[in-house]
Amino acid sequence: MNIIKKFMQIGEKQEVVMIPSGEFNLLRSSKSPKSSLECIYNDAMLRIRKNGEYNFELVVSKIVDLNENVDDNSSDYTDDSSVLSVTSNRREEEWTFVLDESLQFSKEWNKRGDAAFVWCNTLGDVEVEKVQFVITPLLTLNEIEDFLLTVYRCMYEHKNRKSAADVPRDELYKYQPSDNKELFVNESDSPIPDDLGVSLTEVGPEKEIVTIDSDHDEFVDAQEVTPVLRSKSKSKKKSNSSVDKKVKSSHDKDQKRLHKAPDGEVLCLKKAELSVYDPFQEKFLLQEKVATVALIEKKTYEYWLAIEGQEIKFGVDVSPSTNPSFAGSNSSFTFNYTVSRITLSYRLIFKDVKDFTDFESVWSKCVWMTLNKKDWGDIPETEQRYIEETITADLERDLDNILRLDEEESGSESDDDEYSKRVISSEAFEEPGSGGSRGSSKGNSSLTVAFRGNRSYVVRDNNIGVFKVDDDDDLEFVAAIKDVVRSNKKEIDPQDPMMYMEDHAMVFSDSKNKNTLYKMDIEKGKVVDEWQVGDKTVVQYGPTKKFDQLTSEQTMLCLSNNGVFKIDPRVHGSNKIVQDESKEYATKYNFSSISTTQHGYIAIGSKRGEIRLYDRLGIRAKTLIPSLGQPIKHLCTSADGKWLLATCDASLLLMDLQIKSGKNTGEIGFLKSMPSGDNVKTYILKISPEHATHILNQTKKPLCFSRAFFNTGIGQKEDTIVTSNGPFAISWSLPKVIRGDKKPYTLDWYESPIIENNFEFGNKDNVIVALKDDVSLSKIKNFKKPTKSIFLRKSES
Repeated sequence: MNIIKKFMQIGEKQEVVMIPSGEFNLLRSSKSPKSSLECIYNDAMLRIRKNGEYNFELVVSKIVDLNENVDDNSSDYTDDSSVLSVTSNRREEEWTFVLDESLQFSKEWNKRGDAAFVWCNTLGDVEVEKVQFVITPLLTLNEIEDFLLTVYRCMYEHKNRKSAADVPRDELYKYQPSDNKELFVNESDSPIPDDLGVSLTEVGPEKEIVTIDSDHDEFVDAQEVTPVLRSKSKSKKKSNSSVDKKVKSSHDKDQKRLHKAPDGEVLCLKKAELSVYDPFQEKFLLQEKVATVALIEKKTYEYWLAIEGQEIKFGVDVSPSTNPSFAGSNSSFTFNYTVSRITLSYRLIFKDVKDFTDFESVWSKCVWMTLNKKDWGDIPETEQRYIEETITADLERDLDNILRLDEEESGSESDDDEYSKRVISSEAFEEPGSGGSRGSSKGNSSLTVAFRGNRSYVVRDNNIGVFKVDDDDDLEFVAAIKDVVRSNKKEIDPQDPMMYMEDHAMVFSDSKNKNTLYKMDIEKGKVVDEWQVGDKTVVQYGPTKKFDQLTSEQTMLCLSNNGVFKIDPRVHGSNKIVQDESKEYATKYNFSSISTTQHGYIAIGSKRGEIRLYDRLGIRAKTLIPSLGQPIKHLCTSADGKWLLATCDASLLLMDLQIKSGKNTGEIGFLKSMPSGDNVKTYILKISPEHATHILNQTKKPLCFSRAFFNTGIGQKEDTIVTSNGPFAISWSLPKVIRGDKKPYTLDWYESPIIENNFEFGNKDNVIVALKDDVSLSKIKNFKKPTKSIFLRKSES
């Protein structure tokens, strides 16, 4: 914790809470002849101090290094100096404010993306003067909110002369002042470097000029810039007449340079309102009423989003890592922007539908070309249509409504309704000799849920923990399979375990030897067989048919980078590939994932993002689903083959494989090709940028989904999805996704990162969760709707 609570009594004054480090500034009105920002202390602490019953002080103190500027020959220095004298000198370096409503205390974001507390300078003699404490980036959002709420509790107690212990947060936030940020500016806060080249400029109320190259006096009239992206040959870049047309401006001498962006061609130039999401207030706050928004081609397959207004100027690479989200309901575009280790969520609202759709079209094509390193015009029109229809589908509803709960839903979010999860430590099945120290282990690496016998298996180094769900519907540790080695006693690193032969055995690979699979007898806890696949590298493998694990079926399907093959342990010799049921492709498809249906239909994904559907091995794919720009990490099919779920890093792809028109209506894409006029209906499942803000600020890592699964069981209809990201288990409801529900996903929170989670077989309410060092059972019914109370939770330990 960086906020340090104190209970040290100093006379009648008691330290309540403090922030140990930050920058203290004086803010003046933009109309002031002096600088709008003056640094008072570049290193300061902020404290709340109790001064009698229901009276509090806000204290800013300069942090002084006791060894700083001490000169042994100085006449001001004597051996009689003491800690008390130093303390006395430091007390002179304090600003002390009476903590009441007159401070107008608020939390804001400066232009560097740093959180800052701002309040009225009641110690000054200028009516419109304020002060600002820029908070150290080391503090978490939880800690910042704790301090803010403590300030408002103090204000409440001072005003009402009674304790604020039981006052709800919503009541405390009423002490937050109305926004008047336009009066104050911070000229030194721009996060944009000055060594870039394209300047977006505004000349008069109607005319916009764009400097294409800072070294040339050539300009483009904004009215001539269109969102049409061109196809480029490898040898020469084809021009687009509407973009390449240069128009000399008589205003070029008078143009006002607002912002520098990378040299390149402006593909789209629009005006939009800019707001930033405040995770504490759970709403967007207006930053610029009118901002200029441009999409710029920096280099081949590299694009830049530039945004500038009167005060705020910044840019970001066009990439899925920004978690882009379009909402046609209010013509808005929302994305994440990370600066100074803080991730913010910005929203652009375009002035009309045409501007919105133009921007949306250009953005989606830029993202696709960035990821595929291929020109948009070089792919068939049917693929273009599929990509545009999917990426620009209005699946993300008004995000303000996503965050707004109905009264009855809010009531269900209380901590009293919280499900108490039992967490079991994984130390019980660590390797002998490790001493049970978590620091000696890499942690849990994978989870496998069995089909029979109510068992789940968690791999930790070369040990496997066995768990079951007990009669009380809770998770119980059963046993440990320790020190798993090969048949020749050499060490092994088990990867991608899969249940096998009626759950009596487990198959896994070794990270150090990717052309061999190993069969382990569960009851003996020993590797009993090794199957080689020649010189092929096994990328992923799975059952020949979904639910084969329930049977004595011995064959399996395996993927290499550009081939798919069947292996059978009964094949004579060390190489177990069934040669007449294998297919090697001349093209380097970079296969990455495989899944099958209960009838043995096969779905294969690739690192290129393409997905191929087969009704059997050895033939051409019946359906090719084009890439949406993200590599496919994992596939999961519904038993009947009507649904396909693909896991990518920042999103999931839910695909409806049933043909909707033509002579093959009702068939699925595994058996028949999609009609030329139709595409696979694909739903992109993402965490909204606002919610991603919380996750990114907590994990300090890019979004990365674990393998996503449908609920599964014999005769069970797949209607729920589960995955995880960081410490959050996430569930989507298929019916809610299909009908465009405003809140299609729910969350469950843990105190450590989730490695993998999956449904208990045949039970769509129980979810087995493998954490880094523990294992737990979660209940879908206890997942919560995404609210601030979920994202800003803290451990009570």
